[in-house]
Amino acid sequence: MKHALILLSLLFGLAITSIAQSKVKASDIIKQINEGREVTYTNIEVEGNLDLTDLQNRTEAHHATRWLRHFDGDDDTFVSTVKVSLTFTNCTFLGDVLAYYHMDHNRETFIANFEKGVVFKNCNFNRASEFKYSEFEGVASFTGSTFKEEANFKYAEFSSGPSFASAKFEDGANFKYTQFPVETSFQQATFYGLANFKYSKFRSPINIESVAFKGSEDFKYTRIDGKSFTSYLLENK
Repeated sequence: MKHALILLSLLFGLAITSIAQSKVKASDIIKQINEGREVTYTNIEVEGNLDLTDLQNRTEAHHATRWLRHFDGDDDTFVSTVKVSLTFTNCTFLGDVLAYYHMDHNRETFIANFEKGVVFKNCNFNRASEFKYSEFEGVASFTGSTFKEEANFKYAEFSSGPSFASAKFEDGANFKYTQFPVETSFQQATFYGLANFKYSKFRSPINIESVAFKGSEDFKYTRIDGKSFTSYLLENK
């Protein structure tokens, strides 16, 4: 019995170690998406940059004319569409997570949109997390996740209320011009750098209970149901 318990303990320890050390290449995840296979991972480390802007279905959404490119700063825009659901739980991204990428010298912008649910639960983004201009048509949840560099959701659009509950933003958080629908949640989120919500738009109800701003914040021109952010807070004390 004693030997059986020791063996069981060793096997359990090996299983835990295996889970903790499990690594998946970002390129393998992109391959899954291109093949139309749902992506679900738990307790893994993702190696390399997860570039969602470079899918096989990428199309040119906008072609800048030479005149506008020169005088107006217009860019060629390419859009990739993630057509499968993404679910990551307790995962660590060692490289960049890119749903937005801009090549300044070529004046080209690359964007990824999401047709299905996108869930990053209790994940660690060790490097860049770029979701600028992204459109989320399904559920979008970043609950409990930690962003070690700036989380960029500038101009992002959500079809349903996203959740950033208990998220930690250790650097800046850029939600400038972001469109938030009803039931958006930032409950118990912590912002250590600049929380930039300038020009963003919310629809009530929203959950901002116990949000902590330990850096600086910018809510200039932020609107909730068309009212200023300050007015909304005063009316909903």
